Amino acid sequence: MATKSILLIEHEASIRGVLHTCLSEFGGWSVTLSNSIQEGINLCTMTSPDVILLDASTSETDALIFLEQLKQYSIAQTIPILLITARASWFTLNQLNQMGFAGAIAKPFDPFTLPAQVSRLLGWSDGD
Repeated sequence: MATKSILLIEHEASIRGVLHTCLSEFGGWSVTLSNSIQEGINLCTMTSPDVILLDASTSETDALIFLEQLKQYSIAQTIPILLITARASWFTLNQLNQMGFAGAIAKPFDPFTLPAQVSRLLGWSDGD
């Protein structure tokens, strides 16, 4: 089966690097990196990822506008969005779904179990 592709939107370079290594090296996935939601929206149209991983703590001034655009694009293209946030435990899966997200990954995360966590949230089997 084809390698899954992930669009990772993370504004902090060091965390982006760690996440990239976790997802590509440990998960075996193709990862496209973005440092802003606005850039991520543009990359979605070029890469058609299987999932979008989004750091919820962005410093963008128009983050809410870009987030709504990203959610609308993901819904139209049926691309799930997973949040990466220190506030993951604040929401139930049902609440996240109602807000347009497939789930949330808590910060700090375990680099070695991150790919399994992503797979579990998305319902990907080991063979995907």
